[in-house]
Parts: sequence; structure tokens; C-alpha cells
Amino acid sequence: MTPLAQRLPRELRRNIGKYLGIFLLMCGSIALTSGFLLAAHSIGCLIDGMRDAYTIEDGRVTTSFEATDDQLKAAEDAADDVGGVTLYKNFSIDATIKKASGDDGTKRTLRTYAHRTKVDITSYCEGRRPKADDEVAIDRVFATNNNLSVGDKVELEGRTYTICGIMTQPDSQALFLNNSDFTINTVTYGVAEITDAGFAALEDAGGAPAYTYSFTFADRDLSTADRIDAEQDMVEALTDAGARVDDLIDADSNQGIGYARDDVDGDSMMWMTLLDIIIVIMAFVFVVLTDATIEEESAIIGTLLASGYRRREIVLHYLALPAIVGVVAALLGTALGVVFFTEPMRSLYYGSYSLPPFQVYWSWEIFVKCAVVPAVALILITLVGLLRKMGKTPLQFLRHEASGKSGTKRGLQLPERMGFVSRFRLRIFLRNLGNFATLFVGIAFASLLLLFGLAILPTMTHYADNLETSLVAEHQYTLKAPLELEGTAEEREQWSALERLQSVDGALLSAAQDADDELDDAAQTAVDAATASPSAESLAAAQDALAKVQDKKDALYAHLDDLADALGCNRDEAIDLIDKASKIDTDNDDIHPVNTTDNGAGTIAQAEKYAVYQLQYDRGDGNGEETISVYGISSDSRYWKDLNVSDGRVVFGGGLLDKFGWSEGQKVTLSDKYEGEHYSLGYAGKDCAWGSKSDMNIYMSIDDFNELFDNDAAYFNGYVSDEKLDLDSRYFAGDTTPDDMRAVGDQFIGMMSKMIGMMVGLAVFIFLLFMYLLTKAVIDHSARSISYMKVFGYRDGEISHLYIRSITLCVAASLVLSLPVIIGSLTAIFRMMLLAYNGNIEIYVPWWSMAACVGIGFATYLVVALLHTRSIKRVRLAEALKVQE
Repeated sequence: MTPLAQRLPRELRRNIGKYLGIFLLMCGSIALTSGFLLAAHSIGCLIDGMRDAYTIEDGRVTTSFEATDDQLKAAEDAADDVGGVTLYKNFSIDATIKKASGDDGTKRTLRTYAHRTKVDITSYCEGRRPKADDEVAIDRVFATNNNLSVGDKVELEGRTYTICGIMTQPDSQALFLNNSDFTINTVTYGVAEITDAGFAALEDAGGAPAYTYSFTFADRDLSTADRIDAEQDMVEALTDAGARVDDLIDADSNQGIGYARDDVDGDSMMWMTLLDIIIVIMAFVFVVLTDATIEEESAIIGTLLASGYRRREIVLHYLALPAIVGVVAALLGTALGVVFFTEPMRSLYYGSYSLPPFQVYWSWEIFVKCAVVPAVALILITLVGLLRKMGKTPLQFLRHEASGKSGTKRGLQLPERMGFVSRFRLRIFLRNLGNFATLFVGIAFASLLLLFGLAILPTMTHYADNLETSLVAEHQYTLKAPLELEGTAEEREQWSALERLQSVDGALLSAAQDADDELDDAAQTAVDAATASPSAESLAAAQDALAKVQDKKDALYAHLDDLADALGCNRDEAIDLIDKASKIDTDNDDIHPVNTTDNGAGTIAQAEKYAVYQLQYDRGDGNGEETISVYGISSDSRYWKDLNVSDGRVVFGGGLLDKFGWSEGQKVTLSDKYEGEHYSLGYAGKDCAWGSKSDMNIYMSIDDFNELFDNDAAYFNGYVSDEKLDLDSRYFAGDTTPDDMRAVGDQFIGMMSKMIGMMVGLAVFIFLLFMYLLTKAVIDHSARSISYMKVFGYRDGEISHLYIRSITLCVAASLVLSLPVIIGSLTAIFRMMLLAYNGNIEIYVPWWSMAACVGIGFATYLVVALLHTRSIKRVRLAEALKVQE
């Protein structure tokens, strides 16, 4: 073994704290990252395979009312140019779910489907699919968050069901109540499936079906552009055939299908960026520490060079320990991450997303990213630093001029008026400026992680609070079509009769109508025969006509009996329903249905009509489209207070202006993905801004709204009300309440709590190691000066007062001065991260989180300061006796 190699074990023992700290930080960072990346890679592979394994839809279209066979045929014919399409009924009911016992009263919604076998096929984790009409299978994540398990009893719309299975649905990997929502909701929203008969019973219990048709193209490899064009053609064909289309969602735009994969990919990039930053900072820490070692052993290096050692040998010697530590840390960290951290990282996602059973997919790319790249980067950066430092002559090393400054010009002239202590501390700072600069960067980075962890929950809670306050009433109802609350008792009976008739198979109504028309024709024929000139032939014809009338009458009664059976009543009641319904002029488009339930004069009087429609805004730079709700409200609204939409004013929500930075006078182009229309709306200035920075809506008067979208003058599709309304399920689309908004905050707390603890722990760990390593370099660099001070009689406490206080001031200054940089960085990071998502989150950093960040950082440093106090005590007097030159 060469003399230089023999020094390595001694060097490692002498600086075990330094190298152990570096090893732990690097190993820990790589372990967390490799564990996450392997879990994310495996989840990504699992999601990619689900499209074929579970026949995930290519898209879905939702109509206000059930589409007829002719309308569906028109939609299928419209896709012939791309090879054809198959539509599947995928109706659902948003049922209110309650525990049969021990329910806490929180409003929970379970989107319930009939069991599916052809598209969006369910994967079961526990139990089995429903077989009896009173059995239900529920989503795994919803079940976990609400402490539900197989065998429990729950109530859906008041009917009791037994949970027979725990499952996941491939089109609801992420639980979004509405596709335009900003975040998932796994606490108060879930999905379920029941039998076909159970679904019909749930509808009879008052559940309002959403008439959704999922579809798959025959060519599943269609380009996105071709698929979107075909979907637009399908919507146009449905509309031309008389169907009212409420929604069209391509699979790529369906957050229930794509959000989980996008989140995993985005987090993977974040973790890799985090690892890269840690490795780069660690490399510079290596450079700083190696520089300190070279300056400390400058005379030894000069002697070695003068003795014939080549620079290459010396460089390799000082590179050996950092390289060994880096390689071992990278390999061991990757191994630990794969073995111990894959499962915890998997749990972070399986706690939020409904995915099939997990399995690990190995990736050599992850091994290269986590083991090879960090080790190589660390070695290369350290090597560059060494080569830069080793460019001196042997004489310069012998004179301790490795820092690049001559021995006669090391000091900076300081004012004599400064006291000794102040000048001494300033000298310490100036001589270790590089160390303190690196320390500032490390503190800023650790503070960024820490403040992010501390501020994320207040930010999300603030966002949820803004969403809650943005609701102008206790209930914001949306309708599938206009529905009048006011009406006479007679009108309610007529519309109730029509609604009841429309609830049965349309073929029964058509058959009864045809039989009635045939009876009228037969009766007219009989009348004509009876009034003809008397003759044997005319008499026979009249008798034959009367017989046909009787046959047609019997046929009509038979059809009426079939209709009565379907309605659950007798023939006379069915005839009465038909008579009442016939008084409504259904061909008159200006007539709006009347709500069949009388909500009372007081409740009706306080409810207010509004209209809403969703348009899209291109965010640019490939960041997708923002869904923006355009509201038409009353100019003298009692709910949207202080919102002036008179005289053609268009008012923009504060969130839109904050997110996109639209300026006064700017024209904003919005598109309608269903009709292919484009609308240009102008932002007139700050007087036309309203709401918080979470408000992503545009407001105008309801008259301007109907004119813009070419609606009837009396059109509306919603009510705002402080009192609960009982609306006909056939027209009811949704009810948004403050409870729904509060659930967003609860959801974020549940999602982020584990991640926040990890980030805070990692930040404290980085604080501890960076501060220890870099401040230790200051102490080591000043070892000779400390020894001199001991020779001159200074006590350890006095020396600590001079050196530790200097370092303390720099640390405190770094903690405080980095805050503006950190907050600015957090704002930029949030904007960049969330630009491609619907909604606008305002970064909210309360004063206590900033104080906590500084406090935690300083408390961590105090631990380091105690260690350095011991280091100062260990500096020997013999250091002063060593030959300097």
C-alpha cells in the first residue's frame, strides 16, 4: 500500500463526522428518491396497462335526457369516417350515502353505476360484485377514508344496502365529483356499483340519473386530433337528432382517468429535481471541504510535490474519500430505497387514488438516475474543484498560498475605530466568505423545503376558504333544462302526469298513440259507411267498419293496460294521466316545465334564477385549456352583492386575472368545445373585477348571457337559494353547498399530511448537516488561530464567544435574508406547477409559518453550535507550535 493510500483510513477517522454527515444526507436523499421513483414507475406501468385490461373508454357524452335509439345511431354513423364507434349506456346516480348506524351527519355522495361488463370494467380488491338487489360494491379509497368494509350496511337514498365488495373503477382512478374540479375528493365523494335491478330501485327511490354514454372507437390507436374531430361530429349529430348534449369529455381530458398518471409524472420530475439540487449542493460542499483540507495540508502537499509526487496522484488521493463515500452512498441509498421505501411511497398514492393491486416493475433507468448519475456528478464536480485548487507551485503550497493570495496581502484593512471583537468577527467572515456563501445557499434550499411543508396546508385551507366564501348562497342548484318553481296546482298536476308518462318505455306510449290514431281512423270509416246511401253493400260495409272499430278499441285498451302496468296503476288512471298531459303544448319551446312539488311561496320568493355555461381558454405553451364558467345573473341580484353587470358590463373573477395577468382593454378569446364557436370578451379594467383570487368565473347579466349564446330570452339553468329546494329529479343536475367546499380543505389535509411530515423532516435533516459541515469547515480553518488564542490565555468560553457568535450571526442573517427569496421562489414554483390545472391557488404564507421556519432553522443550528463548542475545546495548544512555513 502506498504512503498516500495509508493516509486514507486516518483521514476518514479524523473527519468521520464530516464524511458521515455527507454519507447520511446523500444516502437518505437517494433512498427516498429511488423508492419514490420505483413506486411511481410501477404505478405508471400499471396505469398504462389498464386501458386494454379494463377496456377504458375513449370518451363519454352526457345528455340531459335519455337518448333515443335513432339519436345514438346518428352519433355512431357520424364516426364512420374513422372506422366506427360503439356507445355504451353508462348511467349513474349521485346517491346520498349514510351509514346504517353511527353516521356523523356529513353529506357524502356515492356516484352509483349498474354493474359494467363491456367498458370501464371494475377491478375487485376485496369481496365480489353485487348479485342481489340490496348489495353494493364501493370504491376502495372512499371505503378506507370512511371506515367502511365488506359486510357493513349503508343507506343509499334511504334504501339499505350491504357492502359486498371493495373495488376500483378504471374511469375513476382519481375521484373528481366534477371534471372541472381542482382537486380530488376522497372523503365525501366515491363511486359504487349495484345490480341493474338495484339501479332501477335506486331511481325509484328518488335518484336522478345522469344519462352518460361511454364510447370506444374501433381504431383505438386514433391520433388525438382525429379522435377529437370524430367526437365533435358525434355531438353535432346528436344535437341535429334532437338530443340535448350537456357534456363531452375525451379520455385525455377526463381527470378521473388521466389525473393520477399526470400527478405521478409531475411528482417524479419534482423528486428528480430535488435530488439534483441536493447532489449539486453536496458536490459544492465537498469542494468547500476539500478546499479547506488542501489549505490545512498545504505544506504537506508542497512537500509531496517537491518530493516527486505527481499532481495526478495527489488529486486522486484527495478525490478518493469523496468518491468512495459518494459511490457507497449512491449504491446503498438506491438499494435501501428499493427494499424499504417503495412500499411507503406507494402508500402515498394508493391512499389518494383508486388503482388495482400494486406490483413492482423494475427499471434500470431509475438505477442509472439514482445510483450512477449522482455518484458521477459528485465525482466530476469535486474533481473540477480539486484541479482548480491544485494549480499552484510547490513553493506556494509550502507558504500556505493555496488560496491564491500571497502571504503579505491576506488581510483587508479595517477601520481602526472598530472594536477588537467586531474586527475579529469580521475577519472570520471575510476569510470564510466562500463557506458562508455556500451555507447561505444550503440554508435557503432547506428553508424552501421547510416553508413549503409549513405553508402548503395554510395555502390549501385558504384556497378552500375562498371557495367557500365564493358561494353566494347556501345552495347553488344547476339544472339540465329550465324548470319553473312557480305554477298553479293544475299545472303541477299536468307536468307531473307528463313526467310520469315519460318515465316508462317510449315504445309503450308510441304504441298507445298509434292505436288511438288507428281507432280514430276506423271510427271515421264507420261513420262514413253509416252515412252512405242505403244499400245491402253499404250496410255490410258499415257492419264491417264497426267490427274493425271494436278490434281497434280492444287493441287500444290492450296497449293502455300495458301502459298502466308499467305505470303501476289501472287503465282509468292511465287515461287520466294522458288527458292531463295532453293539455301541455310540448311543441312550444317557450313553455318551461313546472316543478311538480310546491316549495312554498316564501321559499320560491327568495330563490333566484341564473344561467351558467362552461367555455375553454387556451393557456398556451402546451398547458391545455382552462375551464371557465360564464354566469348570467340578475342585474339587481340579492345574492351576488356589489357585482354590477348592468349596461353590458362583463366582470372577470379575481382568480382569472391573477393567474393569466390579463391587462385593461385586453380581448380574451374563449371557445365552446361542443359547438365549435369562439367568443371574444373584453376586460375593461379593475372596475370589472370581482371576487377572490380563487374566483375563476366570468359574470354578465342574464339578458346579455342569453344573447351571447343565442338562447331564448327566458332561458336559465340554475337557482341560488338560502333555503333547500325540492326539485324534480328529471331536471336536477347538482347542488353545491359550503359543505362541499369545506370538504376540499379536509381532502388536502388528508392528502398532504404524510408528505408534509416527510418534507419537514428532510428539511431539518438538511439544515443540520449543512450547518454542521460548513460551520465545521470554519472552525477547522481557524484551528491554528484558536490554538494561538489558548496560548495567550483565552478561555474556551471566550474563544467560543468570538467564533461561534460570528457563525451564529451569519446563520441568523441567512435565515432572515433568505425569506424574501424563498417566498418569491415558492410563488414561482406554485404558478409553474399549477398552470396546467384548473383553478388558481394563491400562495398563502402566514407569519407564523415564516417564524416557525426561522425558529426551526435556528434551533437546529443551536444543536450544531453545541457540537462546535466541543470542537473548540478539543483544539490542542500544539497547533500553535507547528511550523507555518
